[in-house]
Amino acid sequence: MSPDDVGGRTDSENSEDSEDREDSGRREDSERGDEPEHLDVDVADVDIEDVDIEDVDIEDVDIEDVDIEDVDIEDVDFGDDEAVWGDRRWRAAALRQLPLYLQVFRGPQHVNVGETEAVVALYGGQHGVGQRIAHYLTGAEGQGLIEMLDRVYAGERLVARAVRFGVVTPGGSQREVFSDIEFLPLRDASGAIAGTIAFGTDVTDAVRAEREQAAAAAELSRRYRRATDVIEEVQRALLPARLPVLPAVEVAASYVVGGAEQAAGGDWFDVLPRPGGSVAAVVGDVVGHGVAASAVMSQLRAVALERLHAGAGPGEVVRTLDRFVEVVPEGRSATICVLDLQPDARSFTWCAAGHPPPLVVDLDGSSRFLDPSGAPPLGHHTGYAAGHTAGRTVQTGTLGPEELVLLYTDGIVERPGVPATAGTVELARAAATAAADRFMPVFTLPSAADRVTTQTLERLTRLTGSTDDITLLALQPTAPLSDLHLEASSTQADVPQLRSGLRRWLGTERAAPLALQQLDQIVTELCENVIEHAYNDRVEDGAAGQVLLDAALDELGWLTLRVADRGRWRLRAGPCPGRGLGLAIVEDLSDRVEVDPSPAGTTVTVRFRPWKSPHSAQAQRPRAVEELFDVYTEHRTDRSILTVRGPVDAENVLELDAELALSVTSGAPPLTVDLEHVTLLSSAALHAVLRRLDQARLAGVDVHLASSPGTVAQQVLALIGLDTHLPPT
Repeated sequence: MSPDDVGGRTDSENSEDSEDREDSGRREDSERGDEPEHLDVDVADVDIEDVDIEDVDIEDVDIEDVDIEDVDIEDVDFGDDEAVWGDRRWRAAALRQLPLYLQVFRGPQHVNVGETEAVVALYGGQHGVGQRIAHYLTGAEGQGLIEMLDRVYAGERLVARAVRFGVVTPGGSQREVFSDIEFLPLRDASGAIAGTIAFGTDVTDAVRAEREQAAAAAELSRRYRRATDVIEEVQRALLPARLPVLPAVEVAASYVVGGAEQAAGGDWFDVLPRPGGSVAAVVGDVVGHGVAASAVMSQLRAVALERLHAGAGPGEVVRTLDRFVEVVPEGRSATICVLDLQPDARSFTWCAAGHPPPLVVDLDGSSRFLDPSGAPPLGHHTGYAAGHTAGRTVQTGTLGPEELVLLYTDGIVERPGVPATAGTVELARAAATAAADRFMPVFTLPSAADRVTTQTLERLTRLTGSTDDITLLALQPTAPLSDLHLEASSTQADVPQLRSGLRRWLGTERAAPLALQQLDQIVTELCENVIEHAYNDRVEDGAAGQVLLDAALDELGWLTLRVADRGRWRLRAGPCPGRGLGLAIVEDLSDRVEVDPSPAGTTVTVRFRPWKSPHSAQAQRPRAVEELFDVYTEHRTDRSILTVRGPVDAENVLELDAELALSVTSGAPPLTVDLEHVTLLSSAALHAVLRRLDQARLAGVDVHLASSPGTVAQQVLALIGLDTHLPPT
C-alpha cells in the first residue's frame, strides 16, 4: 500500500481503521469457525511494542530492521519455513552441544544466562542458568573464579592453562578437574561491557598422563643414564630431601626451581630441631643461577647448619656468615633469614640480612608481616668492614593460638609482570586464604602449614609462572603428641590393627608414604616374631598371648618403638631356608635395634626417624586410602604378569603362595611378578617367594621380580640379594 492509497490521511487514522477491519474480520472468522488465513506481512522499519503473537501462524515474514521490545513469542508456530526460524534454533542447539565448558554471565553479579551441556554434566546435571555463580558452584570464590570474572568484567582478558578446580555436585560427589580456560568480556551493540564469557576444555587426562610420563622419564633417567642436566641434579642433591616430623611443631616446605633455561639457582632452606625443644629454620637466597650459585649455596648452608647444631642463635649465625663471605666473596650479596622457634611458649627470635621479613598467618584468614630489619645482605654490613663482631639486629615475636610463621624468598613476590608491592599484598592474602582452608572445597590438605606452602605457591604462580627460584617454609606450633600404648592378642589377624593404630597416632599426613610403609614393615616383623617365637605353643593350642606396643616421638624427631611379649621364646629345631630375616629387615630400616630378653618376656626397642617430603611446584594429589591386599594374574602372548598390591604379611601369604604355585609349573610361560604397589613385604612373604623361585628353576620357568628403586619391595628384596627390574607397562 502506498501513501497515495490512504488519501493523505494520517498514519494514526490509517492504523486505527486497519486495526478495526482486522478485528472485525477475525470476529467474523471466529463466528464461522474458519481458520485464519496465512498473512504475507512486510513489517520493514516497523516499531512494535508489547506485541503478543501467541498462537499466530506466520509464514514468509520479512522482519528486517524490526525493533521489538517485550515481545512474547511463547508457543509460536513458525510453520515449515526453516529460512525464518531454523538458523536461530539450530545455532542454539549446536552451541549447547559443543564439547566445551562454555558459560555466559550477565552483569557484575555474574548471573548465568547460558551454558553448554558439558558444563551441566560437569556439575552432575545441575543447571546454573538464572543463578549467580556464587550460589550454585561450591567454592567458586575460594578457587578464584569470581575474582577472574570480576577482572574480566572490568575489561581484562585472561588465559590460564591446566588450571586445577575442585567440583562438588549436588549429589555430593567430588571431582578434580584440570582445564585450559579463557575469560573475555561480553559487549553489547554499543561496545559497553554487559557480561563475561568463560570457555575452556577439559585437559584432566592429558595433565595426569603428562605427569605420569614425566615421573616415568625421570625414573628411567636416574636408573639408566647420567642426568643430562647436571646442574638440576646438583641443586636437588644440595636441598634437604626430608623434613623432620616433630611432636609439637608442624613443618612444611615448598620450592620451585626457576625457569628451565636457568636450570638451578641459589635458594635453600633447612629445619633443625634442637635439644630443649626449640626448632631452627633457615631460608636463604644466593645471587645468580647455575653451578656457581649452587656451589656457594651449599657452602653457606653447611656453615649455617654447623652453627645451629652447635647451639648458636639467629644473630650469631648471620654474623658467622658475614665473616665467611670475606673468605668466599662469591657469597656476598646473598640474603638470609634465620628463625628460632620455642613451640611451648609460641615465641621466636629471628635475624635477617637483606631478606624479606617473615609473615605470620592466622587460621582465621588474617595475616601480618613482621617489621623489616632493614639490614643489608651478607658481606655489606659496615660493622664488619671495621672488624667488629656485632651489628646484626635480632628481633623477637610471638604467635597466637592458631598462628603460624612463614619464611619465603623474594621469588614469590617478584613474579613476572607483578610489581613487588602488589606481590607482597598478594602473598599475604593468598597465605591467609590457604590457612583458613578457603581455596579448595575438596582435594585440600588437613595441615595449615601444608596448605600455606603448597596452595599459596600454586595459586600465585597459576597465571604468572615464575622465572626465579621460590621457597616457602612454614612452622606451626601444635599440641604436643602424647605417647602411644596399644595392646593386642598374638594372632595374625590383629597385626594390621597395630599397624593402623600406629599410623593414626603419628598421622598419615604428617609423614611421607615411604616412612609409613617402613614403619609398617618394622611393626609387622616384630609382631610376627612374637607370634612365632613367644606364643607358638599357645597358637597351636588355640590360645593367644598379648602383644604390647608403645611409641613415643621426642623433640628431635626420633621415634622410639617398643614391642613386648609375656611369653618365652623357642628356637627352631633346625635351619629353615628363607626364614630368620625379620630382625635383619628391622635393623636395615632402623637407626638402632635392641633386644632385651627376660624370664617375664622379651622387649624389642627400635629407634626410627620418620620424615616428610618437601612439596615441589606441582599440585599434590590427595592421599589414597591405605590399599588392601590383592593378587591376580594376567596372561599375555609372551608371558604372564602376576600383580601384587597392598600389604603382604603372614595373614595373606597363603593366597600369594597359591597364585605363585599355579604360575611356576612345568611348561608355564615366563612370569613377571609385579611388586611395584606392595606396601609391605614381610619375611613370611619372602619365604614363600624364595620357595616358589626354587620351584620355577626346577620347572624351567623364567621368573622376573619387578619393582622400582626405592619401593618397599625393592628394599626388602635387596637385603637377600634379589635383583628387581622395572615394572611392566
